[in-house]
Amino acid sequence: MALTKHRSTEQIERNLVAIAAAQRMAGEEPTAEDMEAARRVLAGEATADEVIAERFEQIDRKYGIVRRAQ
Repeated sequence: MALTKHRSTEQIERNLVAIAAAQRMAGEEPTAEDMEAARRVLAGEATADEVIAERFEQIDRKYGIVRRAQ
């Protein structure tokens, strides 16, 4: 479920610049996928939990990981 908080395009862009800078200061270069996921969360198109779950699904597919239902 997406968030309902609305941010302006300028606010989203400022936040994306800050996110990229923080990742770089931590020694990692943000990928286009990272930035798109962050943009979706900031724009209220997805929750952080949703984009994290999507990323785990991508990793699972890539490495053939099969998780058992809990």
